[in-house]
Amino acid sequence: MGSERLSGTPNAGNGAEDVDVFGTVLRASGSPAPVRLPTGAMLATTLADAKTVLTNPSEFRLPHNVSRERTGAGGAERPRTTPLPAASIELGRRVFDDELKAAEQQLDDAGTGGRVDTLWFMRGPVARSTTAALLPRADVDTRNHVGSLVLAWIDSLAPIIGAARSPRRWSKARRAERSSRTALVAALAEPTGDDPSALAASLAAGVQVPVAAGAWCLTQLAPRADLQQDIRSHPDLALGFVWEVLRLWPPTWLLPRITSGECHLGQTRLPAHAAVLVSPVALGRLPELVPGPAQGCAPLDEIDPSRWANGNPRPGAWLPFGAGPHACPGRNLALAQLVRLVEWATMGFDLSSPAAPTANVGRGLSPDPSDIRVMRRPVDDVAQP
Repeated sequence: MGSERLSGTPNAGNGAEDVDVFGTVLRASGSPAPVRLPTGAMLATTLADAKTVLTNPSEFRLPHNVSRERTGAGGAERPRTTPLPAASIELGRRVFDDELKAAEQQLDDAGTGGRVDTLWFMRGPVARSTTAALLPRADVDTRNHVGSLVLAWIDSLAPIIGAARSPRRWSKARRAERSSRTALVAALAEPTGDDPSALAASLAAGVQVPVAAGAWCLTQLAPRADLQQDIRSHPDLALGFVWEVLRLWPPTWLLPRITSGECHLGQTRLPAHAAVLVSPVALGRLPELVPGPAQGCAPLDEIDPSRWANGNPRPGAWLPFGAGPHACPGRNLALAQLVRLVEWATMGFDLSSPAAPTANVGRGLSPDPSDIRVMRRPVDDVAQP
């Protein structure tokens, strides 16, 4: 299979400091010891150290909540996450499939000449699918209403998460975010017996991350007609392609923790209240975790879905969904959404764009530019997955 070196140069979406951090993280991949980033935080560079940080919440605590409000090293520990049940994942997958079918008509009616902003396109299908999975007993109208409120809260979080410094408590951005969060929590109080605040946070993460990952899938497929044809001819490559996108451009590219007391990371001593980061971007370029040229595969900074064909080593070893008590509970739903998206896009459409995007680090990793051209394939050429 042909492969192509893809751009990893970030855009300055959140100031030069973030660009420096992204570059330092890439260069630190493979370092045998933790590396200090420009921000002063220590980056865990080995899989063993990364697992120590993520699976030991008593020593390495979450420093803030989804609204970027500090919890502190001595704050109450967030509850352990539990994976979504299979029935919820199946419901979410069905809703996502229905939403993609509805989107086909919207594409036909849009009158944009096939031009699509992938980040915007992914919002509705992911929000409704994820909300259905987390609120399986709610009726459709309630789910759709909650999904809209989740998107509104995510939008209000953007200037807070993207700011160089966390906005003050009574700033305009904080007031808007608090209002959106309050509306979402109130809507969740009725259809579920779960903690509505915790559920709101789960919904926000379960929507924002797949939206960005889906945009990466589409924008990386668009300039690669050969890759689109490979997946049409071999649909089983769709999953391998998704793993490659998550490996090279995981939307959550930094997983922060703060030490609760003096401790060691490998041979490195860390004081109390030290900032520590795990990065799937760096781990995803480790030759011990990813088959490379030595195994007949493409270089590790290139997309090559076939590198996961034999299942050894296992994809996902670079922890794109985290690990330990706070690992992503919607991992299987996200994978189902992304694989179905790739199947839908390659089987029914031809995607195109002049070039692959760069990585905007303003809020997670997102593609910039995020727009592509989507043209329906002739009926005789459309294959079924």
